[in-house]
Amino acid sequence: MTKSQTTAREIRTRFIGMLVLATLVMGTAIIGVVGYQQVRQTQNSATRLMTGLKHSVIDSRPDWHWWRRYSSINTIDTYVRVTNHGETTKHYYSPFTREFLTEDRHRILGTQALNYTPDFGFTYYRQANYHGNHLEIWLNLTPILTTLISVVLVVLAVMGATILLGSAYVRVMARKITQPLASLNTAARVQTRQHEKKVALPVPAQPVEVRELAISFNELLQTVNDHAVQEQQFTANAAHELRTPIAAILTHVQLLKRRAADHPEIVPQSIDYIGEESGRMKRLVDSLLTLSRADRAVLHLAPTDLHAVAQTVVTRETALITQSLTLQGESPVSALVAGESVEQVLTALIDNAAKYSPATAPITVWVQSTAAGQQIVVADQGVGISDVQKAHVFERFYRVDPARNPEIAGTGLGLAIVSQLVRANHGTITIADNQPRGSQFILNFPQSEKFSE
Repeated sequence: MTKSQTTAREIRTRFIGMLVLATLVMGTAIIGVVGYQQVRQTQNSATRLMTGLKHSVIDSRPDWHWWRRYSSINTIDTYVRVTNHGETTKHYYSPFTREFLTEDRHRILGTQALNYTPDFGFTYYRQANYHGNHLEIWLNLTPILTTLISVVLVVLAVMGATILLGSAYVRVMARKITQPLASLNTAARVQTRQHEKKVALPVPAQPVEVRELAISFNELLQTVNDHAVQEQQFTANAAHELRTPIAAILTHVQLLKRRAADHPEIVPQSIDYIGEESGRMKRLVDSLLTLSRADRAVLHLAPTDLHAVAQTVVTRETALITQSLTLQGESPVSALVAGESVEQVLTALIDNAAKYSPATAPITVWVQSTAAGQQIVVADQGVGISDVQKAHVFERFYRVDPARNPEIAGTGLGLAIVSQLVRANHGTITIADNQPRGSQFILNFPQSEKFSE
């Protein structure tokens, strides 16, 4: 299994590895180039020495003085043997060559060109024939090897220093680069151990990616905080709404236990009251279940004629409400929605309009196409909604002040369910004032490209 690593360690490992590789390649290239140049220089030197030696041979005998004086290369560490094959074989040696040839020579890399002789070091061998003379030169490589070794040592020292300093620099930079991320991680861990409201994480100025990540985390935390507050309010409101009918039911049950035997006339009244409160509690529980399903709903969207959907709802609701209900607008009007959920939304909006409108106030439903998409408007001439209340009507258990009249039935969840279903259909819902009075609930849905074609 791969061992997990921190970002700083990962950066250090990768950059140090790359630094070592680059340094090794560079050092090897330098040593290779210098070594190649030294070899070429050795070959050229041997060639020039051999040429000069040929010119120094006079009457089959080399003139060592002339050769040394007019040679362009230092001949002190060069050993020469000239063999003349005349009537008798004669050998001519340059100074120190006899001592050199008495030593055992060891070939390097199996070639005759490179040799190693104890006390004399490495030599480079060249031979040639000139006017019946066999010329042999052993060029001492000690100066060249000394230079090459010096270059190698300097390159190795520079490589080592580069790797050490580069590694230290990479470590410092990796720690500096990842410090904001580590601080963000530490702050996030602290937040996970807190059960109360989460506070914003620190936002570093650099690097940009960590800054954007911190901003995204803070936006996420804000969303979590908002949802937590909504859940707390929802739980408190649900408990409050359920406690009222439950308390009324328990009160009448206790009343029946104490006084039903002596006062049988209170039994029908208490039973009716218990039935009403039970029905109210059932409607609240049903609304909570509907809202819960709407929160988790994943609707199957398909091209749907909104005018046909509205016509179905208007026909059904006309028989159920006292207000006059009319449908106006274009036909067909296609949108990419789930038809059943749109029916549920329109039914809830029409019921809401009828609930808060006088019996003689008309309710109108418009279906029309706009530049932004497809639109349905439910307009009433009821009590209206103030600008302050418009921002809260889609909250759970929220009811405008006139709606808190106990004679108007409701749980305060109807518009919350509507809002959730509209979002599930990828639509939006807004509220505007109607003229001369009342409200308009405006639904906007995306257009169906299939139907438009």
